[in-house]
Amino acid sequence: MSPGRPTGRALLADLLTIALVTAAVGGVHLAVDAGVGRLLAGTTAAAVAAPVVAAATALPAYAWARRLTARLDVGDRPTGGRVLAALAALPRPASRGVPDLADVVAAVGQGLGAGVCTLTVRRPGLRDRVATWSPAGLEPAQARWVVPVRHGGEDVGTLAVDRVAVPGTPAERRQVLEDVASSLGVVLQAERSGIELERQLRAALAHATEIAVARRRAVAESDSERRRIERDLHDGAQHQLVSLSLALGLVEHGLTTGQLDRARAVLASVAVQLEAIADLLARTTAGVSSPVLARSGLVAALREELAQDDPPVVLDVPDGVRFPADVEQAVYFVCLEAVSNSRKHAPGARVVVRLTQDGDRLHFAVQDDGPGWTSGAGSPGRGMRNLAARVAAVGGQVEVRSAPGRGTSVEGSVPLPAPAADRAPASGAPVGPGLFDRVRTLVRSARDLYHGSPEAERLQALARSLDEPLRIAVTGPPVPAVDVLALGLAAGTPSATVHRAEEASGIPAQTPADAWVLVLDCARSGEGERFALPPVVRPTQAVGVLLGEGSVPAVARRCQAVVTVPAGAEDPAAVSAPVQQLVDSRLVPRAQALRVRGALAVLEATLQVRPPRGDAGPLRYQLDAVRSAAQEVAELDLLDALCSGELRVPDEERRAAEVLLGADGVEAWARLACGPTAGAQDLAQAAAAQLARWQRVAVHPASPAAVRRLAGALVQTCERLMAGAAPR
Repeated sequence: MSPGRPTGRALLADLLTIALVTAAVGGVHLAVDAGVGRLLAGTTAAAVAAPVVAAATALPAYAWARRLTARLDVGDRPTGGRVLAALAALPRPASRGVPDLADVVAAVGQGLGAGVCTLTVRRPGLRDRVATWSPAGLEPAQARWVVPVRHGGEDVGTLAVDRVAVPGTPAERRQVLEDVASSLGVVLQAERSGIELERQLRAALAHATEIAVARRRAVAESDSERRRIERDLHDGAQHQLVSLSLALGLVEHGLTTGQLDRARAVLASVAVQLEAIADLLARTTAGVSSPVLARSGLVAALREELAQDDPPVVLDVPDGVRFPADVEQAVYFVCLEAVSNSRKHAPGARVVVRLTQDGDRLHFAVQDDGPGWTSGAGSPGRGMRNLAARVAAVGGQVEVRSAPGRGTSVEGSVPLPAPAADRAPASGAPVGPGLFDRVRTLVRSARDLYHGSPEAERLQALARSLDEPLRIAVTGPPVPAVDVLALGLAAGTPSATVHRAEEASGIPAQTPADAWVLVLDCARSGEGERFALPPVVRPTQAVGVLLGEGSVPAVARRCQAVVTVPAGAEDPAAVSAPVQQLVDSRLVPRAQALRVRGALAVLEATLQVRPPRGDAGPLRYQLDAVRSAAQEVAELDLLDALCSGELRVPDEERRAAEVLLGADGVEAWARLACGPTAGAQDLAQAAAAQLARWQRVAVHPASPAAVRRLAGALVQTCERLMAGAAPR
């Protein structure tokens, strides 16, 4: 019984159906009995014929009666026009202009007398939006009629109802549902447009937020630059001006006492100091604190700057050491400011500048034996505030100690970063030791989890392979050139193990080759005869070689680069030379990243295909954590998707992204297209430009979803390249 039909009308229809079936079957029985009875009177056939014929006509009679009662029951039968009128009567929210999808599906379900009604809105590139309605207190039916909803020749959604909706014949039910679906096309298209407008509005608001943040950042940077110039003038030029003032005092003293030669010599030094001050002011406004500091480091800059002081400053500093640029600049200005303060407040006092390194901290001190002063009296002046700000900017601290008759001491320390050998390289080619160790730990944990099973031995082989050189397999047709190429690459790649693919049978299936050289013979017909592809090879782990003249377009999707070599060459060096360059630039620098990705893939496949007997939850969690933190592996996967066409983006963005991800080389200068002679500053500027570009693409409302996802990943790559280009 349909949920929307009144009980009385349904009962009347059932009674009418029973009456019609009874009349039809009874009439057939009487007619057969009368006719056959006269012809075959007294026989068994006469007694059986009428019931058999009546029983045979019962089911057709029932179907006929149901169709007849359905045609007669038209009082409250749903129609497309009636449902459309119910939709037109729905209120339209002022904020959207179209009815809510929940109200639409409720109106359609009630109008069709359905036990359950579902509307699905198709959204290209996004998950479908689904709204379901059913009468209160009723369990939704499972079997449904589903009809597509179209608008302008495009499927915009589906309408699904249970089979008790819309009484009548199947053809009539289908016609009513198609009429309703045709009316819903405009409604669902409006819903799709509203969803898309909301998405674009959110993207536009995010873009506006980025612009506002960038504007505030620009204002903050401008203010910071102003304060930097103020500090540099105060800390740098002030020292020169104090020295100039003392020199002019000596000139005055020489003139007063008649020591003209001495005064003349001091005036000559004053001219030199004036030139130095002018140069200092020019460098300060240009953002360069000291050329010697940038070129030779903190110790050399202090020696040159304080060498002309009279009385001379005692320097107790180590020779031949360098520190990070920001640390050297901060300590340089702190020492100059402290020496200037000593010259102003304790003229003629002995001043000592001391630098010492204790583990991961650089300690500095500027001490004088002047009269001193009462420490803590009054608030600190601008000079002391500048000192504290400079040191705090690099994570350090500074303290001034003084007492009457005991001189003054400015002491502090700043932290030093870990040695370069302990930091993961920023180019993205090799992975950091921390990631490699975590993968080793994962493999050992998996081996313990599979203890006693065949997988344990294979995982043990995988663990050993992580400590072995890069394994490169050469595969191709059975021609001498392939063997010659393998021999040449084996001799020219001492950091890797090169072998023919057929010789790799001793390697367990769970630890395949890390990289491949795919050789294709252009003289052979059929791609299958040119070479035998390994089961799974990604573009970033393969380079292609064409033997002879010709082209094979399919190889471009399987290899990151392809070269051509003569088919008949027999000299291993001549055959392998162009291939060797690709191996050295594309495969060897990615050795660790390729091995890490291969190990993670083996672990994931093992857990999925052959789950262990024990609890694998902790291992899966650690595996997900390692993969999410492996930026180098994520870049390989992204580059593979671009090269193979799995990730479809416009050609301009695709090529720029491939270069940034290392398609032309994994070094930072190759990723940023700066040339091999680019300095750290050039790399930092190029990385900043790329970062700004992909940030704009990531939040731009017109960017397709695939491009936005790509840009979000490239933003992290640019940030890592910027960190790698920063001065150490």
